[in-house]
Order: sequence, then structure tokens, then C-alpha cells
Amino acid sequence: MISDTSPAPVAPAPPVIAVERLPITVLMNARSGSKDKFDARSAIDEALKASGRDVQVLVARRPRELSALVRQAADTRPGILVAAGGDGTLNTVASVAHARALPFAVIPLGTFNYFARDLGIPLDAAAATRVVTEGRLRRVPVGLVNGRLFLNNASIGLYRKLLEHREVHKNRFGRHRLVALASALVTLLREHRTYRLRLDIDGQPMTLPALTVFFGRNALQMEQLGLDEAVCVARGELAVLALPPASRLDLLGLILRGAAARLENAPDLRQYCAQRVHLDWLDGAARRIRVAIDGEAIDCTLPLVVESVPDALQVIVPAQPEVRQ
Repeated sequence: MISDTSPAPVAPAPPVIAVERLPITVLMNARSGSKDKFDARSAIDEALKASGRDVQVLVARRPRELSALVRQAADTRPGILVAAGGDGTLNTVASVAHARALPFAVIPLGTFNYFARDLGIPLDAAAATRVVTEGRLRRVPVGLVNGRLFLNNASIGLYRKLLEHREVHKNRFGRHRLVALASALVTLLREHRTYRLRLDIDGQPMTLPALTVFFGRNALQMEQLGLDEAVCVARGELAVLALPPASRLDLLGLILRGAAARLENAPDLRQYCAQRVHLDWLDGAARRIRVAIDGEAIDCTLPLVVESVPDALQVIVPAQPEVRQ
């Protein structure tokens, strides 16, 4: 279990820098030993060698070691911090890059890779590595939950449980989209807690019971779910989705609608666009709540303050925009 801690103070944004002169540190998580990951590592090494840049590849042997490894790299080799992995790895590296005002880059090795795809970064490891060495800087917005960064989404309740159970099933059966869908169906068969919440959405107070509240920060993910809130995310806001209590049959229908990119027609799904949201218990219950931030569950103190911060992260993207994948 990870507890939330106060993030390091964010350094002021530096002037425009010549990224081609900066050292490059690629950070990976060794948790997965699949053949695909070994092939990706070889492709990354070859592309880095061909670039002639000052490069270093660091591999965390255990997931919990990655954060310290990233901070050490930022201290000893301040330059481009590159995350090679899935959502958890990207979040860990991006959080340090954001706090230290360093450029961040991505070599996507996850299942859905929404962040990379939204920015036109290739899913091929060698091509993505060439973006790291040849790309340009772009400032992008991020989400924050009580000061903790997220790139794609944050959630409480049922969706958070779906993510946790999906990770367990993927570790057992493989990191495939069909495994993710089957895991969601199995999770829906269980009983789920209803949260009685007080929300303040950009100054508009409301109360509601909810099985889950989802905060989206990725326009591509919203589009693929069939949600109009993709437009709000594209202009720098959060997509806020709240699901009231529902039967298992209704939840199954919701999963199927999401798979078919038709969530905009889901009955009772409350949808909002917001810059800043305060969330608290309605009845003054315990002051802690479990939150999934880019798929990693942490314990946070209430009230939650969830916000979108514009131009907060310097990301290396393709020099020429590519079609999203």
C-alpha cells in the first residue's frame, strides 16, 4: 500500500532549451520478463547507440525501486527523463520530471498507451526512441490529485477496483485487451460499495450517491469510449464521470457500451467538464480514501482536490505530427 505524500516543490519553468544537447536517461521496470520486453530493450539500445547522444539506460529490479532510481537520475544527470513502460512507469517518471522541470519522453510498452498515442508517439520501440533523440518539446497539461500528478485518469470506487483486479489478471494471464475485458466482467459480478459524496465542480456544489467517480485527462481515451467530454479534455479541462448505484445487469450494459464506444448514451451516467473539483464524504466518514492514479492505487486524505494544470509538463513529441494510432 502506498500512502500519499506531499510532492516536491515544482521548480519554475526553465527557458527554452536545446534538447539535443541534454543527456538522456531511459528508465525501465524489470517486473515483466516477456520476450516482447526483451525485444523492445534491444531495439531501444540499438536506436540510442545510433543516435550518438549521451545516453544511459537504468532498470529497476523491483517496481518500488523505480521512484528512487528516477530521482537519483534527475539529481546526477539532469536532462531528458525517458519512461519505457506502461502507465505506472510513465506516471513515476513524469512526476519527477514535472517536479524538477525536466523534459519528459515516452517509449510506450503498455497495453493501451493512451498518453503516447494521443501525442502521436509511435508504438514501435525503435521509432519511439528516435522521437526521444530527434523530437521537439511540447508543453502539455496534466491532472493533479492532492498535488499528485496523473497523465490519463484518476478514480475512486468501482473503476478503481476494475483497474486493481485487471492488473492481477494480466499478471496471471497476460497483458492483452481481452484479458482486461474478461477481468472487468468478473469484477462486476461482485457486490460494490455506494459512496455518499459531496462534490464541488468549479464552484457548483452538489451531493450524490455514486459507485465510482472517474476523472479523465486523456482526450483519446474519452473518444474511444464515445464521450463528448473528449472536447473538454482537448481544451485543457477534466472529464468528470459519476455513476450512481446500478444493478449488475446495468453495469454489464455499461461495460458493453464502453467497449462499443457508445457511453454517451449510457443511462444515469453523470458527465461534467471541470477545471477543479473538490470531493468529500457527505456524512463525515473516515478521512482517507483509496484512489487509482494512472492505474496505481494509493491512499489519499480527504477532501480530494482534483484539477487540470495547463502547460505543466515538457514532453518530447515527434518533430512532424503523426496520425494518432
